[in-house]
Amino acid sequence: MKRLLPKSLVGQTILVLFIGLSASHAISMLIYSGDKLESMTLMGGHHMSQRIVNISHLVTESPQDWHPKIIAAVDEPTFHVSLTPESELINVEHEDWRSGIIRNYIYDNLQSEKVRSVKAQLLGDSEEIALNGSEATAEWMKTHMAQTMHGVPVHQSLRVSIQLDNKSWLNFSTAIPTPKTFFSQPALISMLLMAAAVILLSVWGVRRLTKPLNDFAQAAQRLGRDVNAPPLEEIGPIEVRRASKAFNEMQNRLRAFIGNRTRMLAAISHDLRTPITLLRLRAEMVEDEEGRRKMLSTLDEMEAMVSSTLAFAREEAKAESPSLVDVGALVESICVDMADAGLPVAFETPVKCPYECRPAALKRAITNIIENAIKYGECANAALSSDEHNITISIDDEGPGIPDEDMENVFMPYFRVDPSRTPGAGGIGLGLSLAQAVIHAHGGEIRLENKPGKGMRATICLPH
Repeated sequence: MKRLLPKSLVGQTILVLFIGLSASHAISMLIYSGDKLESMTLMGGHHMSQRIVNISHLVTESPQDWHPKIIAAVDEPTFHVSLTPESELINVEHEDWRSGIIRNYIYDNLQSEKVRSVKAQLLGDSEEIALNGSEATAEWMKTHMAQTMHGVPVHQSLRVSIQLDNKSWLNFSTAIPTPKTFFSQPALISMLLMAAAVILLSVWGVRRLTKPLNDFAQAAQRLGRDVNAPPLEEIGPIEVRRASKAFNEMQNRLRAFIGNRTRMLAAISHDLRTPITLLRLRAEMVEDEEGRRKMLSTLDEMEAMVSSTLAFAREEAKAESPSLVDVGALVESICVDMADAGLPVAFETPVKCPYECRPAALKRAITNIIENAIKYGECANAALSSDEHNITISIDDEGPGIPDEDMENVFMPYFRVDPSRTPGAGGIGLGLSLAQAVIHAHGGEIRLENKPGKGMRATICLPH
């Protein structure tokens, strides 16, 4: 059941509005239809009751030998009148409150000494057959067919018997027409039109109200990829405008924080170059050759760290414009260049994957990961796949892997795995940090995992 329900806020809101308004409309129509039916039934009963009173007055106030002629004159297929020794009503105890109202109305309006009692029944078609029994079925069908042929819709049968002073019974049998029921064609058309209007207005209104929320979500995604993205337009309801304003202020603070950190990092790295140069000059003057060699090696390592830090800072500060590139061709070009340089790199046949990114930054990140695989894992085997959600780049090596406790630490700046596991590999420890920063800036993720047996796999996921 939950799978059939809409997942979006727009769909859920429209569904709630549609169900609520449809239920309200249906209940209103049902109440209106019931009141109208009751009113029409009572009005029809009042009209027929008055007609019965008028004919009864005419009969009671006329000479007895005129009675057959009067009855013959007023008898109709849809309004049957008869004069019999016994009442034609059967099971007269079956009287509801409406029958009682009609009976009391007729009796009170006659107010004649020639009228002894009044009996009334207001029955449906099936009730009339059940009460009359099989002997009255033919007569009922005859009256019913006559009423139908005369265009009188039958819903309830009104039957009245009036006992006169000579103990004879003046019987009346007629039908009270009813309006169309709740499930009539106009009612259904009304509900369909109402449903269409609710859906159209709800789609327009809800989409208009939720558009700022959709823009807000897109702005949050842009911020995850580029802190220098344009600010969010502050439109919509007051609550959405407040949220948009707070979002823009947060983006400005993040931009300022990252800018300050980058400038500080670049300044420190730049300033460190001067003392390193002075120490190098002094080390050249050391007479002990072994000591001089170790000092110069340490200074070379420090200078490499400073250079890498400056490169990292410059990469953070660079505002490269995004453009549409083929990621498959990008990875293939990196692997081809390294293979031409004699490095052990392989790449499966690329698939076409258009992707909007910062090409230079993404190329540097993938290059760093492939270089790490070659440096620490002896070789690099790259592969690329794509689906409707992500572009996935996997890089396998045949090295010793990384201990599980160091999987997250390798992304920290200047962190290096135990040198005994990768002797002679060297490195500063900024390659993976830089790669992770670039991939996160594109809204993607990078993860490392040891393969069964030997080797490690680095997986890059970039969202479409």
